[in-house]
Amino acid sequence: MKKLIPFFLLAMLFGACKKEEDNNIIWEKSRGGGNAFFVESTADSGVLGCGTLSGKPYLVKYNYGKSVEAEYTSERSGLFSSALSLSTGYIAAGSSGGKMLLTHIGKDGVSVWDKTISASFWLDLANLIDEGNGILLAVGSASPDSSENGDTRILFVRFNSEGFVIEKDSAETGFVSVNNACADGLGNIYLAVTRSTGSQKPKAIIMKFNSDLQKLWETELYNNPDFTAACYDAAFDASGNILVTGKTESSSLTATLNNSFLASVSISGRVNWKKYLENSNSGSSVIMNGSDEVFMLNRNCFIISRADSGDGAQTGIIRMYSQCDSYTTDAFGYDMNLDHDGNILVAGSSGGNFYLALKSSQ
Repeated sequence: MKKLIPFFLLAMLFGACKKEEDNNIIWEKSRGGGNAFFVESTADSGVLGCGTLSGKPYLVKYNYGKSVEAEYTSERSGLFSSALSLSTGYIAAGSSGGKMLLTHIGKDGVSVWDKTISASFWLDLANLIDEGNGILLAVGSASPDSSENGDTRILFVRFNSEGFVIEKDSAETGFVSVNNACADGLGNIYLAVTRSTGSQKPKAIIMKFNSDLQKLWETELYNNPDFTAACYDAAFDASGNILVTGKTESSSLTATLNNSFLASVSISGRVNWKKYLENSNSGSSVIMNGSDEVFMLNRNCFIISRADSGDGAQTGIIRMYSQCDSYTTDAFGYDMNLDHDGNILVAGSSGGNFYLALKSSQ
């Protein structure tokens, strides 16, 4: 699920991207001013993406031939940051006016139901988990890059596909942001968290909650008090460990720079390994490629780092563009997935536009 947000407002102010397209881009589509924050390959080999278009929550479903099968733009302001495919259509989650937004969209692109859920704190994004038997869990929070909003918490909303809210609860104190959530099939929930308390700089943290929404443990990944860190995504590797990615700062002779990181954490919260990967970048999405290799999407220029899941050693790089300057780009990747042929789906923005693409993994 996945991944974001008000940092895209700053990103859209950056200079033009110096890039040349790579011939290994199989398919790409731009939908106008906005950002794509989520993408997945559907069971019918189509593509489902969502985000914001012209300031409104937006969802699009492409069929196998990459023609638009369903398209939905909300009448509200805001965004969708996560979506799930159902037999009856699609459930999308995000935010509108600082509230959690949940919408059921039919296969014809028409809204079945739509609702906002208030909390005592500002919400920017929500991530969806399918718990089975028609029950879904939405995990809402502020964006990792919006600590100026003051104290926030985590909002858990358990609901069914008809829109009935079964449970609503909140957790944590201070500024807490969850950029992505994943589940292990046993009811446990793992959250990629950015947190700060008082005047402290944000820290990168992975948290584990059980099915009763009780926190079992948390592990700080990068917590140097002099530098900012953030977690943007979490996923499982083939051995059941949690892969985590995000950014942390480091000092150079002339400036403080972001570095993307990749870490592996056991289900008990032990850090197996941590690696710095791309300078002047942030890890925004992480997946396994179907073997024992990790794909990690770096936000600037859609650069994909390949790494060994056993020790995090980098095994290669896949570039969306043959030339792209991470320092001045206007191409930003927020989510990544694989299609049924093992090619890489990416979601983000290019030139300030909602952007989806399919890239060869070779």
